[in-house]
Amino acid sequence: MSWCDKLASVPTVGLTFDFHFASTDELLSSMTPILDKLVLNNKPTFEIEKLEVFAVTINTHEGFKYAVEPSKASVAFNHRMRPKAVSGGAPTMEMLSKPLPFTELLPAVSDRLIEMAVALPGPKGRSFTRYGVVTTTPVDEDELPPGIKKLIAHFGKPWGGLSDSFGIRTCASLTKTSSYYDRCIHTLARSEDPNELMTIGFDYQRTFTNGQPISQAALKDAAEGTERAALKYFEELAEGNRFDGEIDDAART
Repeated sequence: MSWCDKLASVPTVGLTFDFHFASTDELLSSMTPILDKLVLNNKPTFEIEKLEVFAVTINTHEGFKYAVEPSKASVAFNHRMRPKAVSGGAPTMEMLSKPLPFTELLPAVSDRLIEMAVALPGPKGRSFTRYGVVTTTPVDEDELPPGIKKLIAHFGKPWGGLSDSFGIRTCASLTKTSSYYDRCIHTLARSEDPNELMTIGFDYQRTFTNGQPISQAALKDAAEGTERAALKYFEELAEGNRFDGEIDDAART
């Protein structure tokens, strides 16, 4: 089981592709086959959260949030709730989305991103250059994976530890081949409010040397390869084995 499953992390997957300035009418029209399925009891089960000249964001009651911009598209999972009237009492909150482990949600958001990407308007030959996998985790510090605790401790060494609020963001280059290179953006944040959970996020990105066609086959191949590498890297971060030596060596210098 992945540590992302244990800590109820939520995924986002995204694409970067050639710029194309489609109008909101065109964007919504291309997404009609997706929206037509989002109906329950003769009512739509989605809301349009953002509607700008060249950008649209749609959030579904199932928890899948679709976002499109001229050079980007993404699908994220977010928990959805709504108040429910109770006879003779105060309203209660009803969970609309279904909480699932990260490793089950990840392929679900990927499938939806691929479905949306191939339907989007664009010129013939339009290509994508990057596929990204993000994990976001609100977590109590006592439940942080050991590798993340060591990483935070390492960042805090110049000040004798990070006892107050902090925000850490660092980008590291990883695998490089003739056809792509990988990097990961690491984000760690602690609020000044002691009652709030810490948030940790890792954005694993695979950038292709040459543009890839926006097709089912190419997108699926990119998704599978990037997700496999991302999950492996996330586990290495959590365990701490990847950088134990480097951190210990740096601490002694």
